[in-house]
Amino acid sequence: MPIAEALLRHLYKYDRTLPLLATSEPEPVSDPLTLQPLDGLRRERVTFASTHDERVLATLTYPASGGPFAAVILQHGSTPMGRHSWAQRTSGPIHQEWAQAGLMTVAVDAYGFGSRETPDDRGRLRTQRPDLIFRTRDQRMQAIQDLMRTVDYLHDRADVRHDAIGFLGISMGCRIGLPFFALDARLGAGAFFVGGTGPYSRFDVAGTDFADLAADEQLAFEITDPITFAPLTGGRPAFMANGTRDVLVTKDGGERLQSALAEPKTLRWFDGGHGESPPELFDEAREFLRTRLGSRAGAPASATV
Repeated sequence: MPIAEALLRHLYKYDRTLPLLATSEPEPVSDPLTLQPLDGLRRERVTFASTHDERVLATLTYPASGGPFAAVILQHGSTPMGRHSWAQRTSGPIHQEWAQAGLMTVAVDAYGFGSRETPDDRGRLRTQRPDLIFRTRDQRMQAIQDLMRTVDYLHDRADVRHDAIGFLGISMGCRIGLPFFALDARLGAGAFFVGGTGPYSRFDVAGTDFADLAADEQLAFEITDPITFAPLTGGRPAFMANGTRDVLVTKDGGERLQSALAEPKTLRWFDGGHGESPPELFDEAREFLRTRLGSRAGAPASATV
């Protein structure tokens, strides 16, 4: 059933007076192949307070001189590596390459992943585990609020252009990133890879001990799935790329989400599977974000959620 926009916004709102209580620790930056120090970049490991007494952990990488910088929040897919997965990509460490191009990258550990992994599997989508319906719902909503708190944190830094904050999400990073982008108008532009909508993101309750939760399962899907939020992105540029041979999201699932996304949007398809996004598409997404964020110079930093 359609979910009223006012209700969606209410569900994801939080107390903006919540103190950040931020911490910061410098980290070395090195070449992933040679392990030699990289000149010209700085890195910080930061933490800050989020909703429900959670703390977000993120790695910031940015040029050693200049600023304030346009910033891009990076949200990983469903991997125990969490934010460190950006350094493991065969095409190169995106967080460092984009920083070398002049951006500040902000790689966040999603709730239930990386350093924030929990023993009850709440972060992993298991279609055959309907007992996780409510924990998964809560994980998604917490992760979205964590990303909003990341913007709060960036607005507290003098070396960030508050009118030039963007987003890059992959797979699960789209599942939570697109609702974040739709609800938080402080983001100037977003890029989304291999995201979609469909049965892969639903729980199977028929014929189980949880069959009586069918209506709850449907509602949990509708208030967290990106296709519910895609029409709310209008007016801010979005870039979306999907693979024609993606057996997880599927081509149909990607097409449905691309179609639902509001204008202005740039849509791309590549010949490959879920984990095979071409490096040149990430390069295009970087330039897309740099251009769109740069064009917002002087624009008011809205706080609409």
